[in-house]
Amino acid sequence: MKLALIGAGPRNLMALERILAWNKKVSVPEIEIHLFDPAGIAGRVWQPDQPHELLMNSLAAKITLFTDHTIEMEGPSVPGPTLLEWARRAGSRFIQENNYKKSQYLLKEISHLTPESYASRALFGVYQEWFYQELHKQVSKTIHIIFHKTAVTSIARLTHHTYKLSFDDAAETFDGVSMALGEGMSELSTSEKNLAQFAHAHQLTYLRTGYPAEQDFAKIPAHSSVLLRGLGLNFMDAMIMLTQHRGGKFHREADDTLTYHASGEEPKIYAGSGRGFPYHARGMDQKVVGETRPLYFLSNQLVAHMIEHQEQMSGQQFLDYIYSDAACTYYTKLVATNYTGISSHEFEQAFQKDPLSAQVLDDYGIAKDDRLDWRHLAHPDQDVKTDKAFQKLMLAYLEHDIAEAKRGNKTSPFASAMDTLRELRTNIRKVITYKLISDEDYAKDILGGFNSFNSFLAVGPPILRLEQLLALIKAGIVEILGPKLQLETNQDHFVTYSKRFPEHKIEINDVIEARLASVDIRISTNPLIQDLLKTGMARPYELHLNDGSTKQLGAMDVTTETAEVIDSDGVPVPNVYVWGITTEGRHWLTNGSPIPSVNDVRLRMADMIANQMLNYSE
Repeated sequence: MKLALIGAGPRNLMALERILAWNKKVSVPEIEIHLFDPAGIAGRVWQPDQPHELLMNSLAAKITLFTDHTIEMEGPSVPGPTLLEWARRAGSRFIQENNYKKSQYLLKEISHLTPESYASRALFGVYQEWFYQELHKQVSKTIHIIFHKTAVTSIARLTHHTYKLSFDDAAETFDGVSMALGEGMSELSTSEKNLAQFAHAHQLTYLRTGYPAEQDFAKIPAHSSVLLRGLGLNFMDAMIMLTQHRGGKFHREADDTLTYHASGEEPKIYAGSGRGFPYHARGMDQKVVGETRPLYFLSNQLVAHMIEHQEQMSGQQFLDYIYSDAACTYYTKLVATNYTGISSHEFEQAFQKDPLSAQVLDDYGIAKDDRLDWRHLAHPDQDVKTDKAFQKLMLAYLEHDIAEAKRGNKTSPFASAMDTLRELRTNIRKVITYKLISDEDYAKDILGGFNSFNSFLAVGPPILRLEQLLALIKAGIVEILGPKLQLETNQDHFVTYSKRFPEHKIEINDVIEARLASVDIRISTNPLIQDLLKTGMARPYELHLNDGSTKQLGAMDVTTETAEVIDSDGVPVPNVYVWGITTEGRHWLTNGSPIPSVNDVRLRMADMIANQMLNYSE
């Protein structure tokens, strides 16, 4: 049997481990497993030689590639160390033995790593390389693992479930294929082409969307004026690459705030987005590995029942469940800390009976200023009339957000509620995957609103990043322009401003798209994806709307239960799987890394795909 794993990042490394674990159970006589990735083991995002300032968005203590007792799977569980545990036990020795280019940074990082630390992306890449080497040590004489540092450019179907993969100047035949292709790059839009052409014609710089480790920030001169379009995670990366990476230093003062000491190599950074505010910081994690809060509305039991009975709810009901669970956490924590004369258990029970009404809050005397205002959270600038007032509000917003995040996700009502949004992800994913709401409501309520709001609230960076942003604003290095960011051109410069404050227009020399591009296989520059679409072996996912029309998404269509690719005729392609970001839209929130002790969806998927690949029969 020959199996191909296209992409050698976390997903297919987990699939490789699961294949080896399953093989001990089913004992295939001889297996060849080929991995393909032009970036090497760990893929593009996690390469060990990238700038050490680029951080993961999860704690090192809560990152793993190993299965555990919580994973609902059929294969054997093979526990192993988390990223933090590995770093403490074996990380330094492994780094020294493998002579990494940036070993001094990696070793220093490990020496300071704690359960509260966010590891660098580079260190996670090293962990993946260690994981891969450990798997090699486990193989018997009948198992062969071959790595190709190259890209697969096409897959041709030979028989019912054998496939010819083309790469470099070679081609080989395989019995099963797992694709975890990452984000890749898309063709430039008309707007992006126009901006790039304008920049070229006027000796300016335009950097399109890309992985921060791959963007050429060196093109931005010191003292230039640069616009970062976007205020999410990529913005934070770009901000750090233009400041700290250029030699600037952050210093923590006695009052626990940060100040910034410039190196003199920084540009003047302007930034903005549609919403106009940076993502909320992640609350300090006070929960032990595997600890979660019970879900009362979008509960495990409700979702399991709906899947079993093939029931649907409305999009609004779905949102009501999500916000009710988050609000229940918020008010229960609020009562416990601010309303000590009230029984928090009694309040929680009352709230669960009537979460959408203000009556319970009135009955228990919850002050108006203490109430959760989703509309204000979505648009914190509602009452601001001038740019000067907005700048003042931005400082207050950052200071408040940092303070709440530091209180922690078991203490701060807000940070706790946002953590509940994160803990709802598994059930939200199931609602989307199993179509427990209509396509119409999915398009309107989730794609059309919730996704962006959820990212703003619950996909934010570590607290440190917002502290750094606040220090850079106070140092005069960064200025956030406000909501509804506009970008135009005049005779020889870019011009940017907030549509809310059109009188405050800034001429700038350089533009960086500091945001993740939406995944769209239809305009992907990945030759394999284009080949699959051209030959009809794959198709974009479509929503079927109430008026009889369809809405095509940029996700690759896959089967609900098995993650098999669906061809242009609507038929699953036997033993060919795609998972991860390429299916974003068909599935929900597909990025992120595996978390231990929470029945992680990525580990479950890895086990399922490995099981199917080894046991496939016509």
